[in-house]
Amino acid sequence: MIFSGRAITSLVMLAIFAAMTVIGMSYPEKARMMPLLVGIPGAIMALAQLIRDIRFPEVETPTEETASEFRREIKMFSWLALFFVGVIGFGFVYAAPPLVFAFMRFGQKESWVVALIGGVGTWAILYGMFTRMLELFLFEGLLLPLLIG
Repeated sequence: MIFSGRAITSLVMLAIFAAMTVIGMSYPEKARMMPLLVGIPGAIMALAQLIRDIRFPEVETPTEETASEFRREIKMFSWLALFFVGVIGFGFVYAAPPLVFAFMRFGQKESWVVALIGGVGTWAILYGMFTRMLELFLFEGLLLPLLIG
């Protein structure tokens, strides 16, 4: 049996959610709630999707639409990689707002106002809600502490 790309993706997601659930079971009682809250429903849905992908495989024929979809996927993975590098380098609070703004303005061609609202909203949630109100520690990045001193 040859698995399609969709079935392989479903299998990988099932493995991730199942591993999250198994690892979460080893945590103390209060700490295991979040991994189980995400892992169990995720594993159930991934298993259902895997069964669907195996029982009803979709045969795709290459078309011009497939090529444009591939270009869009490459573009999205590029934005995702840029976001990842930005957060690793400069942390969530400093990297996410300008990256959300840039994605909305230049990646999705939104208006300047909508992109600005997205960037400011991202900053308000990350800094205002998580850092100030909830007093949670957000990743500060690897480069920012070196640059600040």
